[in-house]
Amino acid sequence: MKSDRITRLALRASSFLTISVFVGIAMLLALGYLVARDWQQGVVVRIAHQNEESADLIIKAITRDMRGAQARILANRDWDAPVPADFTRDMTEQVATTFARYPYPESFFIWRGGQQSMLFFSRATRLPRWMPPPQNPTINSPIALAADPPVADEVRRHVLTSVAAQRRYAVFNTELAGIPYQIIARITYADSLREHLESVSGFTVNLDWVRKWYFADMLSEVWPGVSGGLTQDIALVDENNRTVLGSDNEKQPVAQRAFPLLFMDSSDTASDIPSDLAHMQWRIRISASRDPILLSARRRVDATLLATTLAIILCGLSLMVTHQAVLSRAKVSEMRSRFVSSVTHELKTPLASIHALAATLARQSPIASERYREYPNLLIQETNHLSRLVDNLLAYARITHASEAYAFEPMAAAELVEEALKSFQPRFSETGITVEFEMSPDLPFVCVDQRAMTLALTNLIENAVRHLGNNGHIRISTSCVDSVVSIEVQDDGCGISTAKLAALRESIASREFSPSDGGGFGLAIAGKVVADHRGTLTVDSVLGTGTRCVIGLPAC
Repeated sequence: MKSDRITRLALRASSFLTISVFVGIAMLLALGYLVARDWQQGVVVRIAHQNEESADLIIKAITRDMRGAQARILANRDWDAPVPADFTRDMTEQVATTFARYPYPESFFIWRGGQQSMLFFSRATRLPRWMPPPQNPTINSPIALAADPPVADEVRRHVLTSVAAQRRYAVFNTELAGIPYQIIARITYADSLREHLESVSGFTVNLDWVRKWYFADMLSEVWPGVSGGLTQDIALVDENNRTVLGSDNEKQPVAQRAFPLLFMDSSDTASDIPSDLAHMQWRIRISASRDPILLSARRRVDATLLATTLAIILCGLSLMVTHQAVLSRAKVSEMRSRFVSSVTHELKTPLASIHALAATLARQSPIASERYREYPNLLIQETNHLSRLVDNLLAYARITHASEAYAFEPMAAAELVEEALKSFQPRFSETGITVEFEMSPDLPFVCVDQRAMTLALTNLIENAVRHLGNNGHIRISTSCVDSVVSIEVQDDGCGISTAKLAALRESIASREFSPSDGGGFGLAIAGKVVADHRGTLTVDSVLGTGTRCVIGLPAC
């Protein structure tokens, strides 16, 4: 029976709709999962960027300090002056100042070549193992002086190798009294051909002390200022991939920087550095995997997915109940159809008569009228108007409650104006409105959200068009004064009275609707968008002359 077919169709439709809803919910879940993961990835990217900046700043601070003693002390010509036998007070103060500024030099030394003694100046509070005790301990001096200590021959041998190679610097790693050292020495020659040695001045670095104390002190000073408020795990790894300092956490996001364990500036002395020292790379590794912001992002994503799953379960239960309700309604519909079928034959005659009359009318010639041809254009204009109204409503809700949703990017002001003018071209052609666009050359970019700022400009142009008659004129110009890029929209329409202009300015300032003609709604949104971009919106109008709106945005 026909009623049975209707019931079966209703049941099939109900099943199809139920399956479709389940599929739609699954797609929404997948989309929500992707969006949540993208947001989490955005947080990870921002934290990773801060990690990279922290690593760069730490490496910059460490390498600058490691080069300081060579760049500021060995390059000082005072070290080449003759040294009196009693070691003057000025030299003592210079060495003491150097020790106070740079902690890693354990001692400085001077040698005039030949049979001259090699003089070593060490810290009295941190005497090297190979340094003999002071000859006169009653003198209260921060500097301990020794001539030709036991390690002098070892240092001299390496220095003479560099002298024979006519290098400007002697840079080498060696062991002094069983302790690894790095020696940095500047070599000066008496002639331009580098054939006759004049003097050697340098310093020693105890690598064991550096490993234990130097980098720990440096990081404790630098790290708080460069972490950017993140919770970071920082580790210092030597050339053998052994952790020297900190906790080596390799969980993402991780920033890693390598630097040579070299206490000198190699930018202009690369030829003087042996290859084994040049490849002795240590690394700084920074991980922010324990940062609360990142952990919170992960928890929020998990919570979002859990809530979405629960919502799907509830929707599934609701669909099951709905399906049962549809079955019940189908049964009622079946009963109704049976009742209708019982009286159908009584209605066949009048229905046939109505059908015949309708067929007769349908065979008549259609009515033609010129005004019907205008309907498509009117429908298009009204559709565009409704679309802009919907965009304004959506934008007002978004910018009122979620200003942080903007996606800022550098853009040219002319590009924004051209994008806003696209939707008005058919309307300009129909009404005869002319648009004059003047763009100043070499304008700087502005950092804006393209969609929001285009909507703001569209609202200004829409207000201008609304108050213009046919064959009106709109002038749009761009300029830059004191790093502020201005976009001006001026029309020669009917203008706004003083009272309405005051109410309009108040509406823009309070971001509320203008109760007069609705025009203040678009301007209120434009004012809010511009304010969120740290800009200004000014509206000036003269009744009967026209209106001028100016958007001012800070240049990038």
